Amino acid sequence: MIIANPLYDVVFKYLLEDVEIARELLSTILGEEVQSVEVKPQETSTETSGDIRILRFDFKAVIKKPNGEISKVLIELQKAKKAFDVMRFRRYLGDNYRKEDDVLNNKGELEKLPLPIITIYFLGFPLNSIQSGVVKINREYRDVVTQEILDIKEDFVELLTHDSYLIQVRKLAKAARNKLERVLHIFSPIYQSTKDKHQLDFQGDTDDPLVKKMLDRLGRAIASEEIRDLMDVEDELDRIFDREMKKKDEIIAEKEEIIAEKEEIIAEKDKLLIEEKKRAEEEIQKNLELQRQIEELKKQIKP
Repeated sequence: MIIANPLYDVVFKYLLEDVEIARELLSTILGEEVQSVEVKPQETSTETSGDIRILRFDFKAVIKKPNGEISKVLIELQKAKKAFDVMRFRRYLGDNYRKEDDVLNNKGELEKLPLPIITIYFLGFPLNSIQSGVVKINREYRDVVTQEILDIKEDFVELLTHDSYLIQVRKLAKAARNKLERVLHIFSPIYQSTKDKHQLDFQGDTDDPLVKKMLDRLGRAIASEEIRDLMDVEDELDRIFDREMKKKDEIIAEKEEIIAEKEEIIAEKDKLLIEEKKRAEEEIQKNLELQRQIEELKKQIKP
């Protein structure tokens, strides 16, 4: 089935603007029931700054835990196609830590409180030390002395720390092993068309209801002239990015070569200085020895 390539920011954004698809996708990634989800238009943005392009979504979601507990959380989803400046991700995270929302307190009254945060990173590039396609980085409470894992939750801690999910689309397993991988296969570059990188020839499992919804929306996306035009614009931005990165690499290589040459010159000068110092010390020793011999001669000829 031919669909729009969701690795393009404009297509990814179009896909997740369908609130029901976003809700079900988040539920599948988190492995928990997301009962409702809200994303405000002003909280969705594409950032471009020199060597980094990030698509960002902030979702306010109501999650039902397996134990029946209901909680409201802030889910920060970021997608990056190129190797990134980690400080940009940290700044976004800092922005969300400052946000507050209406939450029912223990008295059943609405109160402005910060929400727990969950971060999800869709990466279009591989991380060297992580080979798994999907990784969860979660928290645990551990007694440092006894090493006992504590089965507790504390609001103070929950609001100062967060769970994270890393999705490396280029490292997804070729054969899906569970529902999550079946859904994420839609983002896999293995289906990218050799003729037109704007589209994928999806050959994965189409029986899953969520996959069907996503395929239907991505099929409409590839038929949209406006979206195809925006994909062309994104291609041009990527070409500019690649050219700028190549220039930076060339400048860095040139500077490193100059530095290496200067270090070689300095090393040679240091070597000459050491040799000169050694010769000077030898000359001093010779003079001292000559002076000693003269003194000896004086003593011998003294009447």
